[in-house]
Amino acid sequence: MNADKATQSSPAILVVSADDRLRRAVVDPLNRRYALDYRILDADTVDRAVAAIEELHSSGGDLALVLSDDASPAEGHENVFAAARRTFPNVRRGLVIEWGSWANHDTTAAVLELMSRVQIDYYVVRPMDRADESFHRAVTDFLHEWEFSSGQRRRGFTIVGDQAQPRTHELHTLMERGGIHAEHLDPGSPEAMALLADAEIDYEGVPLVRTADGVVLTDPTDAALVRSYGLDTSLPEGITDVAIVGAGPGGLAAAVYAASEGLETVVLEAASIGGQAGSSSLIRNYLGFSRGVSGTELAQRAYQQAWTFGARFAHTRRVVGMKVAERGFELQVDGGELVHARSVVLSSGVSYRRLAAPGLRPFVGASVFYGASSVEARAQAGCAVLVVGGGNSAGQAALHLARYARSVSLVVRGPSLAESMSRYLIDQLDAAGVGLITGTRVVDAGAHEADRLDHVVLERAESGERLEVPADAVFITIGARPHTEWLAPEVLRDKWGSVITGTEVLSEGGRRAWLGAEGAPTQFESSVPGFYAVGDVRRGSVKRVASAVGEGSVVISAVHAHLGAHVGG
Repeated sequence: MNADKATQSSPAILVVSADDRLRRAVVDPLNRRYALDYRILDADTVDRAVAAIEELHSSGGDLALVLSDDASPAEGHENVFAAARRTFPNVRRGLVIEWGSWANHDTTAAVLELMSRVQIDYYVVRPMDRADESFHRAVTDFLHEWEFSSGQRRRGFTIVGDQAQPRTHELHTLMERGGIHAEHLDPGSPEAMALLADAEIDYEGVPLVRTADGVVLTDPTDAALVRSYGLDTSLPEGITDVAIVGAGPGGLAAAVYAASEGLETVVLEAASIGGQAGSSSLIRNYLGFSRGVSGTELAQRAYQQAWTFGARFAHTRRVVGMKVAERGFELQVDGGELVHARSVVLSSGVSYRRLAAPGLRPFVGASVFYGASSVEARAQAGCAVLVVGGGNSAGQAALHLARYARSVSLVVRGPSLAESMSRYLIDQLDAAGVGLITGTRVVDAGAHEADRLDHVVLERAESGERLEVPADAVFITIGARPHTEWLAPEVLRDKWGSVITGTEVLSEGGRRAWLGAEGAPTQFESSVPGFYAVGDVRRGSVKRVASAVGEGSVVISAVHAHLGAHVGG
């Protein structure tokens, strides 16, 4: 290690190989690029590597990345990748291979098996020369992911608040999903008391946020908070070509294509960029991301792309009503303001149904969460966690939680996961030790002694038998339904609130349901000409991120055709 550069408190990168040539080929370029900020450690055996990991942990250090060409077990029957994750849950792990060896069947089998067993995040090709940028790109991608997942990304924001208060969690989630890491301090901690004393402010039972420039906000609204880190909440004046309601994958895709093709575009988002997908810890089956990508990262990339094309975003602005007007549409936004648009793309997605279990209600937002919130995962260290649901969102949440929690179990009403979850996720959940409780539903919950959730009551579907299981936190991802009650009555919906589009408008509502002068609605068009629905809010949509992105991309051609000569007018 270069002791004159990185300090003992710097996070470490560990390289493991019995081959001196290979080890030096990896260690030397790491030292040249990263030794100012990371301690570069190396070991020539798995046993010595595991010992180095334990020593690093006992000294209070942190481990950001492990690169090893050896996945064999040490004397304690645990390989270096498993030992690293057990000790440092956020660590990234790469299997080092030689260039071209992916054509070797044994190498391919080893990579795929290690990934399916959640032993590695991906493979890394040994650098071929001093400036092998493919190697360094892989390393910096690993370090970027570690920085975000471990909370090491600093932006100077601090939240002071009681963890038992839902508002503390809401503020933290809003910031994290916006790519802004905030340190959390308990109000009674010495650090919080020093911060409050310095700001000459008393803690009065509501969360406080100190911004990057030192201003302390008292229980800020969502709009005030996002404005504090540079996001716009204002609405456009005049009439815009297309208003996109919801900044999930479908809405972001629509914004990219609409703005890039010259349409005056505004996106209205009530909560966080990315929608439901933005809370996903890792999306493995999205085209082009072989190692997977977090929902937050994918959403932020799409947001920046739309912004650079000129799309305007009105953050934390909820649409609460609409009216079909002479020149298009009037969207009523919370606070009484209006947005006027010649066309509208609805991409507001769905939200999870609240369970009827009465014991859950007092803990919602503190230890009971609706949605697969990866932001809350780090807070579950040492906890027993239940994830309710059998879809991919539930699986991704459970897999991420397994990094931190003492135990994680999936609660599924059906007999298995086979019909509702991707096979790769089922295999990874099994490898990660996630439990599976089938044929049951949550009927109650509560706390025996403290004011924090400590158990959940489950009921078996076949027998009606009830059993109490320990649970410090519950993540619920079932019964997703759209919230479209604010739409004008002219917009045809089914009994669940999903917007009916395309030829189904005529088959479901009859010719009179279509307000167009002639013909029929286009593929994603509702019963009102110029009003479109894409993604989960649309009836018949495929519940996949890629599908929503595809619909959001394709719908803009129909918007162009509808607007015709009115574009920019």
